[in-house]
Parts: sequence; structure tokens; C-alpha cells
Amino acid sequence: MGKENRFKVSEAMVGKEAVWAEIVKENGLIETQLCDVANWWLVDTVVNEHGANWKLFDSMNKSKEHGFLGFRNTLKSFKAWIDKMKACKIVP
Repeated sequence: MGKENRFKVSEAMVGKEAVWAEIVKENGLIETQLCDVANWWLVDTVVNEHGANWKLFDSMNKSKEHGFLGFRNTLKSFKAWIDKMKACKIVP
């Protein structure tokens, strides 16, 4: 599949602001705009541009060389942030 045929989340989300507003209302969430909840272009970039080259995302060598020695498990971190967003009533 060529680049021109790739599914783009950013294109699929165009015009979905009213859908998000309804989700917010139905779930009693804090009033937010769809563009404040996610960066669809970033999803496209990560999945479409770098999906075949995941090594860009799994090496901490350069950060360690520059003194950033902390570690967080990526999957646990995603879950923790999603749980925080749920607790703050930003997402259902």
C-alpha cells in the first residue's frame, strides 16, 4: 500500500467535533474540544511514517548519554495517563 492510500486518523477525525461534544455530554465529562484531547497528526506520523521503523521509539541510548537515567515502562505509562484522564473526567 502506497503512502497515498494509507488511512489517516487526522482525515477521519475532521468534522467529528459534534460527535465528541455528544460523548462529553452523555458521559458527564469536563467540557473539552476534540482538538484538546488528542493530536491526530501525531498518531498518523507515528503509525504511518515510522511504523516500519520502531527502533526510533525503543532506544533510550541518546537520552542516557545526556544524563536522563530514569525509566518508565511505556505500556504502564500509557495506562496510567489514560486512567488519570478518566479520573479527571476528560475521557470516558
